[in-house]
Amino acid sequence: MPKFQTRMTEILGIEYPIMCGGLQNAANPELAVAISEAGGLGITNISMYPDLDDFRAAVRQMRSQTKKPLAVNISMIPNVDMGDKIRQYLAICGEEGINVIETSGKDPVEFVPIIHSYGMKIVHKVPMPRHALKAQKSGVDCVTVVGLEAAGHPSPDLIGTFVVANKAAELCSIPVLVGGGVCNGRSLAAALAFGAEGVVIGTRFLTASECCISQNHKQWIIDHSEKDTVLCQRAIKNMIRVAHNDAADECLEMEKKPGVTLQDLMPIISGAAGKAAYQSGDTSRGMFAVGQDIGLIHDVKPAKEIIDEMIQEAFETVTRLNKLASH
Repeated sequence: MPKFQTRMTEILGIEYPIMCGGLQNAANPELAVAISEAGGLGITNISMYPDLDDFRAAVRQMRSQTKKPLAVNISMIPNVDMGDKIRQYLAICGEEGINVIETSGKDPVEFVPIIHSYGMKIVHKVPMPRHALKAQKSGVDCVTVVGLEAAGHPSPDLIGTFVVANKAAELCSIPVLVGGGVCNGRSLAAALAFGAEGVVIGTRFLTASECCISQNHKQWIIDHSEKDTVLCQRAIKNMIRVAHNDAADECLEMEKKPGVTLQDLMPIISGAAGKAAYQSGDTSRGMFAVGQDIGLIHDVKPAKEIIDEMIQEAFETVTRLNKLASH
């Protein structure tokens, strides 16, 4: 298998410059282990484990199944003080051998020294190049910039990956990772061409065999196109890209009401509703976060096959470009 050695692979200790996204309610230990064993960086998400003992058990489960690097996602809500709870999660990560912490939301500056004190690395996810530069100043090891195509929370500035990735790589001296529309080897090669050092992939790994979401949800991704996502929650300044399903339509309709609040929308958009839908297989309910790259995803297969195919296709893409550039 070809190698793509970058500063990302060196700093994070992984074989290929591929990291799994946070995948709220879908970053189960089995998927994380499969991705790490295949040479990428697998991840789980603290939002899946509100109980600290359950979280520790999940981390131990992952660590017992692979010696390769593993990551934990910690999403921080702006203007909400989660400091004490985050410190508890970080302590468990440090004690149980997690290698990388992925943060998003507000500036992680207060947690950077704690993370480094445990010997862990930190990757911070941002929506715009100016935020990437701020993260660099905060001392993170790598920064991920995500474009408008991404599942979850892209920038409200509505700028696509092609531009934000290119500019972030231009501005930052630390490794820049790219997310948003990245699902195959061609997009990996394009990210490296921008000057990025690797990619963060979410939606494609939802269709991994090891991912815990229902088969109905995986089939929904395969059956739909890049036109079948919508941006919700703009009215509460928490924009999110999700599957265009009945729940999304209900959310958009409620957002038309003057003065709508987060609490008004919670019955539709809550993580609990999304988790229940994943378990029941009801693709019409819950905020099902998927990116526009669903139009490029055509099958369900093991995480290792997804990664191996990406690396091989990226190598073939680079080889083709080298031939085009020959004198």
